[in-house]
Amino acid sequence: MKASLHKRYLLEDPKGETCFLLTKLLKLIYYSITTFTQKIKMHFWGIEVGKNVKICGNILVSRFQNSTIKIGMNCKFISSSMSNFRGINHRCIIQTGDEGAVIEIGDNCGFSGVSIVANKLIKISNNVMVGANTIIGDRDDHPDRLHTEPSPIIIDEGVFIGMNCIVMKGVHIGANSIIGAGSIVTKDIPENVVAVGNPCKVVKEINKKYEK
Repeated sequence: MKASLHKRYLLEDPKGETCFLLTKLLKLIYYSITTFTQKIKMHFWGIEVGKNVKICGNILVSRFQNSTIKIGMNCKFISSSMSNFRGINHRCIIQTGDEGAVIEIGDNCGFSGVSIVANKLIKISNNVMVGANTIIGDRDDHPDRLHTEPSPIIIDEGVFIGMNCIVMKGVHIGANSIIGAGSIVTKDIPENVVAVGNPCKVVKEINKKYEK
């Protein structure tokens, strides 16, 4: 925001502007502290974290023995409603649950209260944004009730997934596609489309192609 706007707001709405600036300062301090502490935690869990990753709040991380979790550069993980006014129901979760499982997250990705759990493979490419409270999982839990095999999830470049979505196992979401809020993705979604619903279906094509 330009300095001239801050000056105008200070004159027209001094309480609002003061609260805005104080909140911004508190966020900066909170981000700095939690980014530092959570990166230390990830280091001890053996998670590979790229440069300039920012973390707001406490992430739940768990890496199974002989599995891999990699996070690219310039990613952001938000586990606090301080930075997401839609509201976050739970903190970000990143977990591998079996030997040989892989979670790979590309560069410039953002997640708010998102669960990413894998027993086989979840690959998220660059420039992917995932909205609040979304769950991405390549397995069916509770094998004592019904044993099923995990199946890889692939999310291509530039995908946007709205809040409160569920991405089920075996799904491939094509580049530049948008998944509407509250959708349950049970089958592959092609690139350059808008898809919504339960089950998630294509409702519109996007003319703009994804640019790497």
